[in-house]
Amino acid sequence: MHRLKLAKGKLAKKKKHVIIIAIALILTVQVICLCCVSVASAGEHSAAGSESAGTVPVKDEYVEVFNEKAYISSLTLAVWLKDLMDATGERLSYTGTDTIYEEAVKRGILSEDYQNSLYTPLDRDLVCMTLCRAMDYSPHSTDFIKDISADSDYMATAAYYGYFLPNDKCRISPEALITNEEYEHLRGELNRCRMFRGKSLLAFGDSIMYGTGNNGSGIARMIAEKYGMELTDYSVPGETMGVSKRRGHIPDQIRKAVKEKAQADIILINGGTNDMFLTSLGKLTRGYDMSKVSEDTFTGGFERAMWLIKQNWDATVVYVRSHNMDLGTPENEKKFGERGLDIAEKWGAATVDIYNDTDLNTEDPDQCELYTYPNPKLGYTCDSIHPSAFGYAKFYLPLVSEAMTVSYTDSIFPE
Repeated sequence: MHRLKLAKGKLAKKKKHVIIIAIALILTVQVICLCCVSVASAGEHSAAGSESAGTVPVKDEYVEVFNEKAYISSLTLAVWLKDLMDATGERLSYTGTDTIYEEAVKRGILSEDYQNSLYTPLDRDLVCMTLCRAMDYSPHSTDFIKDISADSDYMATAAYYGYFLPNDKCRISPEALITNEEYEHLRGELNRCRMFRGKSLLAFGDSIMYGTGNNGSGIARMIAEKYGMELTDYSVPGETMGVSKRRGHIPDQIRKAVKEKAQADIILINGGTNDMFLTSLGKLTRGYDMSKVSEDTFTGGFERAMWLIKQNWDATVVYVRSHNMDLGTPENEKKFGERGLDIAEKWGAATVDIYNDTDLNTEDPDQCELYTYPNPKLGYTCDSIHPSAFGYAKFYLPLVSEAMTVSYTDSIFPE
């Protein structure tokens, strides 16, 4: 019995030593990271929205000692809040974590009882709450997220803008810890917020650009709201690049924008979906003088559109080819889509190829149900053409945002 008690005493002593060592190690890491945060406060961001200078490395070796996927909550929360507030466009001075928290509370990003969040892992729910408050997003929903309750507006809104995407079963876990990969993605998005905030976005196109399947919030509107841009959207559902007696056409949208003296740092344009059955393909011209080119065909109309854009704006231009959809014949989808890419390349526009570079194919009944909207004209069955908010967030926004970033950065810093 005496030996048993002695053994238990030694075990308790050893356990106590282990706990003390672990606590000491944690405190050491916190001090190191705190110093890094203080140093980071003096860093400045580049005009092109490059990564925050001096920000504590996301894959810090000390953090990875504890967990390669989850971060030390209190210090990571401070770093996250600093990056988040910097992304709103204001340059603030920080002298340590306390001033960061105070500033976040002052701005309404953190609640006054934020201390409860300091010693819990940084999870999606906390990130989404602070993100939506900092960016002043209105509540949104993708309509397909099954495990977000009615009072989880922050999580639903972050999903709407593509910060976190539902998995293959359309589920998001608000309590999931932020991973290294997710934090890198978030920092990239914050860099875009910093880069694009206040810039002018101009949009032309058809129902895919306009957002028929998302209550009139299409590619351009979602991107403008997400990154704090000034949007002027001339896109109209049903319109064509070529002249059609039954529809308006996209070059006239551009003429209207010229007449109204619309401003543009970046221009998004799409088209061709309706041309597949309302106009002919036409032939690509060799030259660049489009003053006498007929707009009757898709090619002629699109070349005239690009010519008008180049004549009137010194802006980054991005052409978006639509996804594989249940409209027209597969042959026509390929022909018109590939011709659109050829024209965009000829005129020096960046291209986004949703058709080839994503798996979105709404001819597939399962994808149709997941990614297109319930059309009242079809008895509220999904229409297999127009993306829902989920379809835009998962397939369109990432590629369009990336093309905008690369092209706009290249225009600022040409080789």
